[in-house]
Amino acid sequence: MRSFVVFGLVAIAAGAIGSCRSTKKIQQVINKKDTTSLVIVHRDVQPPAPDSVNLLNKIVGGMYAHHIDFNTFSAKVRVDYSNDQGHQPDFTAVIHMKRDSIIWVDISGPLGIGGFRVLITPDTLRFMDKLANTYSVRPLSYLQDVAQLPLDLHTLQDLLVGNLVFFDSTRITSYRQGNNSVFLLSVGQLYKNLVILSGGDYRITHAKLDDVDPTRNRTADLTYDDYVGQGGFLFPTTRSIILSEKTRVDIELNFKQFEFNVPLTYPYNVPKKYKRK
Repeated sequence: MRSFVVFGLVAIAAGAIGSCRSTKKIQQVINKKDTTSLVIVHRDVQPPAPDSVNLLNKIVGGMYAHHIDFNTFSAKVRVDYSNDQGHQPDFTAVIHMKRDSIIWVDISGPLGIGGFRVLITPDTLRFMDKLANTYSVRPLSYLQDVAQLPLDLHTLQDLLVGNLVFFDSTRITSYRQGNNSVFLLSVGQLYKNLVILSGGDYRITHAKLDDVDPTRNRTADLTYDDYVGQGGFLFPTTRSIILSEKTRVDIELNFKQFEFNVPLTYPYNVPKKYKRK
């Protein structure tokens, strides 16, 4: 689980999408008594009924109305996780982001002991280990290789603020609407993405990604909860991620503070005594 420490919250972002098979199927959340019949959408084979298209457009439009389109974002988040070896030491991460420009993460362990600092730009990943007095500089493609996914800065930022990732609204194959929930299934190039929305306002409550490639057998089960309004946005302050491929990982993200569109700094000064790895 060293990757979670090395890359901090950013590595969790990569791991949550890139190394996963959930042991708790999100389909278990579906209450069949509370749903209408499944509507199959095959635009390339047989056009769906106009009323179905109108309803689907309303649902998708309502979902994207909650998309967080920010200029800057700052947060303090506690990260708890467990793997097949049991519960691991939790840590706290302070995040500063500027849209499409930079992700800065400062990570501290128990008792506030400083540990790591991460700086990501559109083409570069920088990492500083304050305990070992070392630093590293890698192309962003290094993170893509770790996750074996086409991760970019924009995707990582979306994941950190709670926006959907790897969901193609032009490739929705089916949907179901009930009194309390709406279910959308999109099949993209990498993942089948089953998204569960609140039936009242279409905010995201769950997302389950299954790898399209059956030989990879990766899935991720993500839960979004405890929404708080600020700056015109609804922000999910707690996230639960269950993932595994060969081993299981459970991650809990609890955002203690967050703020949008305020001036931020991104300090990353490497001391002279640090050695480059």
